[in-house]
Formats: sequence, C-alpha cells, structure tokens
Amino acid sequence: MLFIASALSFGFASCGDNDDDEPTPVETDYSNVIPGHWRNTGVSDDIEETLSINYKGAGTICFYDLVEADWGIMAFGTYTLSGNKLSASYTDVSVTDSNYKSTTYHGFTDGKSKTVTYTIQSCDGKKLVVKDDSGKTLNYEKYADVK
Repeated sequence: MLFIASALSFGFASCGDNDDDEPTPVETDYSNVIPGHWRNTGVSDDIEETLSINYKGAGTICFYDLVEADWGIMAFGTYTLSGNKLSASYTDVSVTDSNYKSTTYHGFTDGKSKTVTYTIQSCDGKKLVVKDDSGKTLNYEKYADVK
C-alpha cells in the first residue's frame, strides 16, 4: 500500500505545470558590444546598408541604405538602449531616388523624422541580429570600431 501511495504522489508531483518548454528571455547588457560600424550582410552587393552607433547605452546613430551614390536613404539621429531594445530617433532624414523621383523609400520620407525600435536578438560584438518594427530580421557584421 505504501508503494502505491508513493507512486501516486510521484505521479502528481511530476504532472504539474512545466515551464521548461518555454525559453526564458535572457536580459543582456549590450551597451559594451553595440558601439561600432555595422554592415547588413543580408543585402545584395549593389546595396550598402550600414548602422553606425557610438557611445554606450545612448548616443548618435546613422543609417545608410544606398543603392548608388545618388539613390537611397541617409538618416541621422540619436538612440537609447534599454535591455534588448534599441530605439532610434532619426531626425535628419534624406531620401533621394533619382530613378523614380520619389521622396519615400523603405518607410523613410525625405525631411520627415522617423523612430524605429530594433529588438536585439543577439550581439556578440562581431555579429548583430535585430528585428525592426515590421518584424523583419536584419543581420549585421561589425566592420569597424568607433573611435
């Protein structure tokens, strides 16, 4: 009888709510590894997309998405870093599109401020993986440190 009671108590103890199936988000301080010049590795060779981030936790940010010297986006502003959220406020936005005469490209509009929140998926100081507001995953590789 004692054996049956022990077996039942073990069965009840092991049938509880198991949270091990859910990955636990890891909070990481990215402020020491995020400063630098980053090149998007997921774009074609004729497109240059870079992020330049200085300081630790807050500072300036530059975003370039250039297809050719006279076509693309140049955006400058400031950013704050909190946990795995990098919030970029681009206040100086220039969009040039000489091929189609448009002032809007990839969600940026010439002369209009834009805020983008990037969710850092991982960053080891050499590779940076983020998701932007639209859920698009962007892969960057550091090509230079900030001075």
